[in-house]
Amino acid sequence: MKNTELKGYMIILVVLFSLFTVYQLIAHQIFYNHLKTDSITAWGEITARLIEQNPENEAEIMKVLTGNSSDSSEYQEKGREIFRQYGLYEDLETKLFPLLNNHIFSFNQTIFWGLICFGFILFLANYMQYKIIFNKIKQLTSTAKKIIDGDYSVSINENKEGDIAKLAVSFRSIKDIIRKNIKDLLGEKEFLGQILQDISHQLKTPLSTISIYNELLLNEDLPRQQQIQLLQNNEVQISRMNVLIQNLLKVAKIDAKAVSFDKESLNLVETIHEVLNRLENIINERNLSIDWDGTEEVVVTHDKLWMQEALMNLLKNAIEHSKPGDTITIQVKDTPIYTELIIQDFGEGITAEDLPHIFNRFYKASTSKKHDSTGIGLALTKAIIEAHQALIKVESEKNVYTKFTITFIKF
Repeated sequence: MKNTELKGYMIILVVLFSLFTVYQLIAHQIFYNHLKTDSITAWGEITARLIEQNPENEAEIMKVLTGNSSDSSEYQEKGREIFRQYGLYEDLETKLFPLLNNHIFSFNQTIFWGLICFGFILFLANYMQYKIIFNKIKQLTSTAKKIIDGDYSVSINENKEGDIAKLAVSFRSIKDIIRKNIKDLLGEKEFLGQILQDISHQLKTPLSTISIYNELLLNEDLPRQQQIQLLQNNEVQISRMNVLIQNLLKVAKIDAKAVSFDKESLNLVETIHEVLNRLENIINERNLSIDWDGTEEVVVTHDKLWMQEALMNLLKNAIEHSKPGDTITIQVKDTPIYTELIIQDFGEGITAEDLPHIFNRFYKASTSKKHDSTGIGLALTKAIIEAHQALIKVESEKNVYTKFTITFIKF
């Protein structure tokens, strides 16, 4: 029986019942002993008087008393006749037999008071048992109220087994879950405030630029060629804002776990080739070469579209920070424990001061020559990689190289 409360209550009932049974047996034994003693006393007196008057009948009298008389039925009937003459019948009330009546009255009183005492003990045991249970429930209710009021420092101590203990464990779990949810909500609130501030800051510059260009466009004397130039500039700023907003939405969805990744066991090499095909024009324009070092097939569980998004950001970052004529190396290493993808360029590099922050949202290296960067691409890449339960790290040396390593764990 796992319910310790019910088990304890049943043990108390069994113990009380056993004690009351023993009490009953003792009371009956005392009653029989007293009855036997008084019977011997009374019959001894009668026997002594009879033998005193008729000594020769002593043997017969003792036979009758010990149940060894051969003609007892005849004398039993004669004895009943004599008793009837004095008004003593079998159906006579017990109270008319003083000796027997005293014993029965004493026995009944013993049983009655025994019932009263054990009933009181049973009531007291029930009261104490339920008081303990309801005190625990009262404590849990008070604790729940404090948790509702925001006090998570309360402790719920219940180390025994049983339903109350299970309820206490559930309360502790609820308290921890609520505290974690509140903490997460506060963190999300802080994050939302920060991201809104960052978005506002990022959109402020292009919006101000567009506003200035629009004011210039309102000038009717402005030459057509300058109007076209201003409109093209506005288009660049609008495109920049569109990329920023789209990437921010993607990061926010991943952080909120609102993205359902369609992960499949696919060839990672094929996924990389498709990204390179989409970037082929940019690679050719900058006269870059790709040094591919890897097998033809490495199966990794991933969402193809989202992984291409992450690899696109890494490769574009490598392309944009490489000098014309440079080489970008791509390596894929497959082991029984993990698969490793390395993308390395030999361009601008990253300073030691900037290196720990490049995955932060809106972070731009102090020496970056890319003025139109939004600083959200690498943050999105990291979010996608980590959503695949993979790891990403970066190594770099200024004006020497930058190497991104993605590790897919197989277990």
